[in-house]
Amino acid sequence: MNYIFMVIFCVALALFLFLSLIAYLITSSGKKIPKKDKDTPAVKKKAKRVFDTNLDNMIAAAADPNLSDSDLQELAKLYVATHKLGSKTSKELDDATKKKLEFVASLASNMNASPQTVSFLNKELKKISASYKKEIDAYEQMGLAKRKIKEEQ
Repeated sequence: MNYIFMVIFCVALALFLFLSLIAYLITSSGKKIPKKDKDTPAVKKKAKRVFDTNLDNMIAAAADPNLSDSDLQELAKLYVATHKLGSKTSKELDDATKKKLEFVASLASNMNASPQTVSFLNKELKKISASYKKEIDAYEQMGLAKRKIKEEQ
């Protein structure tokens, strides 16, 4: 009789431990355990910057030498989404359009802007404002010329 009691007790204990383990795994499955490697500064990702859509602030941000190429790429996407050049009404550029095109020159002159980022901005602006193709190219060339001068100094 004592032997049967011991077997039942061991089976009950094993069943209890098994069910406890299952309950623990179910309750902790949503929690992620951070690894030590992920906490090192070299592995952490930079938080995305939030840019102001004010044109003057965007021009200043495009010229900021502390921004990375990915930040400049995000800025270019935001610019394309928020600032339209419209359609050309005369051969002379009005002040508002010149100011908008100044962003192109500012981004192109930034040393951290990759050729892909500058090209992206150029292509996207030409898609939405085909009548300003020459002006977009001209302002991009002005920015690249400023960039070259910076490189030589």
